[in-house]
Amino acid sequence: MEDIFKHLDQCLQEQLAAWPAAKQAFDNLEQVQTRVLSSSGLALQHNPARIISTTAKIKPAEIAARSCFLCEDFRPREQKSIELDDRFYLLVNPYPILREHYCVVSREHRPQLFRDCYREMLDIASRLEPGYMIFYNGPRSGASAPDHLHMQIGRSQGIPLVDKLRENEPPATDEPITIQPFGFPVIVIKGSDPDKLWNYICGMTVYDGESEPRMNVLSFNRNGQVMTAIIPRSKHRPDCYYAEGDDKIMVSPGAVDMFGLVITPRKEDFESLTEKQVLDIYRQVTPQQPKIRVGIMAAREIRFCLNDSYTDDRSSFEGEMCISAVQGRLNWNGVLIDSLTLKPNEHGATFTLHDVTIGIGFHWERREEQTFSGQLKFIIEDGLVRAINILSVEEYLTSVISSEMKPTASREFLRAHAVISRSWVLAQLRSPYRTVQTADKAEPTHGHILDRIIKWYDHDQHTLFDVCADDHCQRYQGRTRIISAAAQAAVKDTFGQTLVSEGHLCDARFSKCCGGITEQFETCWQDEHKPYLVALRDSSINEGVLPDLTVEKNARQWILSGPKSFCNSADGNILSESLNGYDLETPDFYRWTVQYTTAQISDIFRRKSGLDIGDIIDMRPIKRGPSGRIYELEIEGTKSTVTIGKELEIRRTLSESHLFSSAFILEKTQDGFIIKGAGWGHGAGLCQIGAAVMAAKGYTYREILQHYYPHTTLGRFY
Repeated sequence: MEDIFKHLDQCLQEQLAAWPAAKQAFDNLEQVQTRVLSSSGLALQHNPARIISTTAKIKPAEIAARSCFLCEDFRPREQKSIELDDRFYLLVNPYPILREHYCVVSREHRPQLFRDCYREMLDIASRLEPGYMIFYNGPRSGASAPDHLHMQIGRSQGIPLVDKLRENEPPATDEPITIQPFGFPVIVIKGSDPDKLWNYICGMTVYDGESEPRMNVLSFNRNGQVMTAIIPRSKHRPDCYYAEGDDKIMVSPGAVDMFGLVITPRKEDFESLTEKQVLDIYRQVTPQQPKIRVGIMAAREIRFCLNDSYTDDRSSFEGEMCISAVQGRLNWNGVLIDSLTLKPNEHGATFTLHDVTIGIGFHWERREEQTFSGQLKFIIEDGLVRAINILSVEEYLTSVISSEMKPTASREFLRAHAVISRSWVLAQLRSPYRTVQTADKAEPTHGHILDRIIKWYDHDQHTLFDVCADDHCQRYQGRTRIISAAAQAAVKDTFGQTLVSEGHLCDARFSKCCGGITEQFETCWQDEHKPYLVALRDSSINEGVLPDLTVEKNARQWILSGPKSFCNSADGNILSESLNGYDLETPDFYRWTVQYTTAQISDIFRRKSGLDIGDIIDMRPIKRGPSGRIYELEIEGTKSTVTIGKELEIRRTLSESHLFSSAFILEKTQDGFIIKGAGWGHGAGLCQIGAAVMAAKGYTYREILQHYYPHTTLGRFY
């Protein structure tokens, strides 16, 4: 095989000498025109011969009705095949778009599947001489023969993507990186390890009813090292391909088109296409990150400042503004309207909202002035003005990981958080659930009514926007918290990456400190088991088996002890680098104590729950999750007894703000209760303090994610 790839030009000349039609096709390339569209190298090629593949029938019924032109029985008799191995032939492409253009074709008639050729692709790439490339079109991503497994080899001269990858230094890491040379993501992998390539492909989205991700793949030899570029696709052809009249653009993007050389078989398209139109075609055939609507604040009146020029599509505005709620409508400059959307006139414009409340209901609650980019929308919600920020998911994430933790945290921790925050928010956009609250009454017991009130809270109680900006969803404080380039780098390094379990996007929850053992999903929210949100010891595998903390005796022993865990850290440097200032105000998060008098706890419960059960006599854990978190607590009062849950409702009704967690034990005193607890938050999924410590110990973000989310792989949503 090696000798063949060292003399491809000789193979081509021998074939063309015996095949006049192919020779004419290659000679015609001399008349092919090229036009550069932008400084990025994006270019057009006018090649009338491309009309054959551009108009190829790709519907299953159409493919089934024709003969396979890659099978030996139906190929032109002049087309000679060169044996590469026992699985593949090398053929000269009779419809070339490159100066040298070949096909690597399966001997057996079998469908186009990357899993059946990726090893050969990398092997061939490693053997190719400089100036050549090998590429693959997915069956729904440009392949004109999706019924027969094949790849293509060609000269890479003038291919913009290859030029960029050759000119720039290769990735410093062996991990996949993402670049965006033409407005869509390109994943670059260094090296010829087939398992590394395949593991990445396995994490990509597969459309329902299809056998592999939609993609184009390119490999070439750069100074003895294989470089592979993967382009995720969303569809085969853009809308303009099917348009009529002047709106029709006959471009059917295959691999070469996606590499920055757009082939136009029609002269009129070659002459008229603009860079903007080509970028729009790219946007139509590649997955795009969605926009997200973030509910920031609600008040009778909202004061804000447009730091740059914004428009409502009629007029432009800038400077200090005010909007209020009047008679169920918005009062905007003396006019009553139902909604208002202000869009930036220029990229990078920002606005500032005054008196934004953060940490709502928690012990760190306070007001801030916060600055945001993107669109600003106002609506009426429950008689108040609601301010909503509309922006792209990746821009949103840059703030989230800076708001949840400091951007001075270690790189691997920020990368891990970027992945889980992206997974979580995308999962919420697709969630079928609505907040469920139940209140069940049983028969009277000892003359009292036994009430059972089980509630949980999730993002989807928001109906007018996607997620809120506070801890109820995940912290988002706009540009206010972005104080270094680290957050942007972490988001960019993991662009589009998500956690995937059993082929589905993961609802990747996280909390501040698990207390030594993570919690399962169903303890905190609806009764649904998620295999990646389960109880795990937050330590290395050498720290012993998981104790059964659903048993009261074991839970008491665990909570009163201080077992070794990643999140049991007193390292001031790690905490100060990772925690925001108001989080550092809470030093005792691993183990903590709260004490109430009977009058205090009875008053707090009455006000927070809305229930009057009299003075609290006793509190008894009924059900605990595997981390020791109580999710059903029986509270006995002088008037009646009530059982409450789940974990957040327990924390909410037993504190002026919220108890740090529901992993606690109760000790009765002569005049009240002592509550001793473990951890901070619900405990499901990633433990932020534990993950920060893991990163400081040298764990990679992939290892951190595997620790907290078992049975998952890294995938890509867009």
